[in-house]
Amino acid sequence: MGLGILIIVFKGIGDVLLTTPLLRALKKGLPDSRLYFLTRRPSRRILENNPRLSGIFCHEDRPLSAIRAAGIDISLDFMRSTSSGFYALFSGADKRLAFSYPAGRLFHNVLPVIRPNPGYTVFDRLQLLEALGIPHAGPEPELYPGPENAARAEAFLSGAGIRPGAFTVTMDITSPRDHRRWASGNFIALADRLSAEFGARVIFLWGPGELDYVKAAAAAARKKHLLCPDFDLLDLAALLKRAGLHIGTSSAPMHIAVSQGTPTFTVYGPRNSPASWSPPGPLHSWAQGELSSLPFETVWARLSAHLKTIKGTSA
Repeated sequence: MGLGILIIVFKGIGDVLLTTPLLRALKKGLPDSRLYFLTRRPSRRILENNPRLSGIFCHEDRPLSAIRAAGIDISLDFMRSTSSGFYALFSGADKRLAFSYPAGRLFHNVLPVIRPNPGYTVFDRLQLLEALGIPHAGPEPELYPGPENAARAEAFLSGAGIRPGAFTVTMDITSPRDHRRWASGNFIALADRLSAEFGARVIFLWGPGELDYVKAAAAAARKKHLLCPDFDLLDLAALLKRAGLHIGTSSAPMHIAVSQGTPTFTVYGPRNSPASWSPPGPLHSWAQGELSSLPFETVWARLSAHLKTIKGTSA
């Protein structure tokens, strides 16, 4: 039986998704290993169907006894907190890794210092594998919708008259953080212009507590756009896989789109680095500025240029 490895990430959906490239690298470097993930319940769906995982533990279930029964040899703790350190220390792992932090020696026995990285945030996380002598296997996050999720996405698209091959754009205009939110009217103007000039069918996404905001914004559109159904994360992934482009704020739907190989265009405020959050490569582009004054035409110029690049890449 191969090594049991526990990865600990308690943060949100995007953070869990951005840690999945480690699963690919670990299975490539240690093919016989058994990989387990400890997270919070809302992020569990991100990990379901992942063929690299032997098990998922939810923090809310107080799963220490189940973790110990799994036979953990190595833990990788990305939270650097007392709670996560507790699970690492008592997991049974002989080798317990975390990036160095003041209280780390209380819980972990391998504490490499993270190197500054001006690029994509996934490469920060992948540094922890160096202490195990395992090279990374690419920064692309992984998410696996099932056939039932693809069927729900297809039923929605076909019911809206969208045939395979049509240019479909998903749009996420929301964010729980005000400093990441561009005015909804600007996003609506983007949707209208994409429809008029590129023949795009635009689908507005929404999550818990966001439906009224998105409906009110879409009601001001000149063109007829679509509203995503009440999809769960895997349904949404299947829908994003069918899209030709995802546009929105720096948020979980953007990272899900990346996991499905879908091109993205992200509108950033000054407090978030596009180099850190948008993956490298021609499929992904962005506009950045003070969102209260970022001009529509500035964003449109970058978006339309990106569309030309995407078409050139797929030609």
